[in-house]
Amino acid sequence: MSRERTSLALAGVEAGFVCGLAWVPVAVLAELAEPTAHESPAAALASVASAAGADFAFVPADADWALEAVELLREADIATIWSVSGVLGRVGLELGWSEALRLSAAEPGQLAIALAEALNDALIEARVGLAAGADAILVADDLAGATGPLLSPDFALDALVPCYHHIALAVTAAEVPAIFHSDGDVRILMPALKRAGFSAIHLAGLSEEHWNVSYAAARAERLAVVGGIEAMSVARGVRHAGEHAGRIALADGLLVCDDGGVTSADEVVAIAAAIDVAREVHAAGREY
Repeated sequence: MSRERTSLALAGVEAGFVCGLAWVPVAVLAELAEPTAHESPAAALASVASAAGADFAFVPADADWALEAVELLREADIATIWSVSGVLGRVGLELGWSEALRLSAAEPGQLAIALAEALNDALIEARVGLAAGADAILVADDLAGATGPLLSPDFALDALVPCYHHIALAVTAAEVPAIFHSDGDVRILMPALKRAGFSAIHLAGLSEEHWNVSYAAARAERLAVVGGIEAMSVARGVRHAGEHAGRIALADGLLVCDDGGVTSADEVVAIAAAIDVAREVHAAGREY
């Protein structure tokens, strides 16, 4: 069963080949879904995920169709990864990213109230997902970019990780796994995220070389990893991307998925093809 395999893999238990789709824009879902599923984004997501052979799919908690998606994915035996915006992202939207980042470096104390309000909103969204029966809760906060951290590690450890800890506590108390997402290199935060209660991390926005390094660091902390099919890897060819993910998946601890940067139907088709290649590589490797 796809949902059961996903839960086992996120808990660190060997569950065979597990794969899924990260965030797919509504317009892209509508373009790819079966005609009968065009009536709602939730139905379109279930259709596209089923066609891709996905075991799980990300559902944005703030979408007005999110609750319907949980139900339809469950009917298709596809696990829901309920995606909640993190506290930094919420503060960045409220104050403006430039101002939020400036305050984090120059006057971090000035962000305390805003972070507390953001944490409360994130907890509410997480609890809605738990009540709906989501199979995992993902907290998404982009703390780094392609060129390095967006803010100081000290601020992240002192101000942000405690907020993530509160969310993870609420999630794990319901016996549901908590996943953390960030673009870029966040290896320095992985030990703290593990201690905070996260069982997995979704890696994104990395070159293949840097992804491999981050994967190794996450596994050293006993974090399961979601990802393996980076946009940069797919750009080098579907077979290359799929073979890379399939080889990594043989070592266990990897739930094969894209990095969440999908913008077109062609990209989703390429990702699904890469997943098929990864599945083949994994199956062939298991025979020996």
